Amino acid sequence: MKKNIVAFLLIIFSNLYVFGQNNDIVKAINKNAFKLNDSNPNIDIDKDARLDSIFEKVRIFGFGEATHGTKEFFNLKFKFFKYLVINQGVRNFAIEASYANCIAINNYIKGQESDPKELLKNIGLWTWNTQEVLELIEWMKKYNIDKIQSKQINFYGIDIMDCSNSAKIITEHLTENSYKNKIKYLDILSHYTLTNSSKHLNKNILNSHLIVMAELKEILKSSAVENKELYISLQNSIIQYINLCIDYRQEIRDKEMSENINQILVTDGNESKIFIWAHNFHIKKNKITYTNEFSMGHFLKEKYGNEYYSLGFDFATGEFNAYSIKNKKIEIFSITEPMSNTNSELFNKSSFDYFFLDFNSINKINVLGKYINSKIKYRGIGSTYNPKMIENEKLTEAYDGIIFIKETKASTLLFR
Repeated sequence: MKKNIVAFLLIIFSNLYVFGQNNDIVKAINKNAFKLNDSNPNIDIDKDARLDSIFEKVRIFGFGEATHGTKEFFNLKFKFFKYLVINQGVRNFAIEASYANCIAINNYIKGQESDPKELLKNIGLWTWNTQEVLELIEWMKKYNIDKIQSKQINFYGIDIMDCSNSAKIITEHLTENSYKNKIKYLDILSHYTLTNSSKHLNKNILNSHLIVMAELKEILKSSAVENKELYISLQNSIIQYINLCIDYRQEIRDKEMSENINQILVTDGNESKIFIWAHNFHIKKNKITYTNEFSMGHFLKEKYGNEYYSLGFDFATGEFNAYSIKNKKIEIFSITEPMSNTNSELFNKSSFDYFFLDFNSINKINVLGKYINSKIKYRGIGSTYNPKMIENEKLTEAYDGIIFIKETKASTLLFR
């Protein structure tokens, strides 16, 4: 009986200690977080010396998302992108989508007439085919109207999961122009002009295709064709795709995405800056939890150091779109309570509905520094959903900062 009483008291005191510690963390968040008044992208963030100080030396802004289907994540990224364009001189925008699939959007925001809804549909990913992303590109188009070319926003796809449009454009270019051995090149390109059409090819064939496609890239480099850089980039995206088919690993995908970011910056000059729109998995600085492979953010941090800023997102409750593996369709999922013993549960106790924590700024604050440098659980939901999708790591090892939203809504799909 005496032992039971002692054990009971120890549990009570332990719980009181944890409660007091958590309460101190929440108080510190309330005091030190950058409060975001709303998620409405049409209401600008006022110019702020604190934000400018955080972002002053950054060239690459990696903005993540804890799901691929949350309205507030998209709107807050849009809101910050506007701030960085206006106040930090960001002119390049990169999204987790294939290069060729985004060329038409880049042309659209620079004045070419088209149906933007069709352009988003043709990007090939349901995740970006939303009202929120539509409003983003419409803002880019409006921003660019009265700007000289060097001051305009550029829109790039950096992913390597699909090269079909690249292969189509290169095929068209070769067909219309005189190139030595072009029949050989056209024959190989024919395997890649349809999405997933190359899945039946074995590694020996893929390796032989890789050699010939690398040869074609060198020929394009030495040509005097108009828009040469465009064709080189398209050909490079085909090579990247074939490499991924030969050795399909997440790390290869992410490393190539980091190389695409690097190439954009090299082409645009030493003072250029870029905003990355992708999932938390890709922008984080360490490894992708579910594959234990290095992320795009890891390679960017390794190369650029503090010029790369990784900003993760988290939330407590709400709705989001995700693909249902069971029902084989996109559905709205709902989380009604913050998961216990997670970052979401603790951050949900703050006074703010939306806030931004810069880890460098709070690292010296004892209670917060200890918290972000200890292992923490938080949600990591991709384009599909499973309640077991949980990250468990030190926040400072994954990100340079985090944006938290208490309650979310699903992104507004342009289709159902």
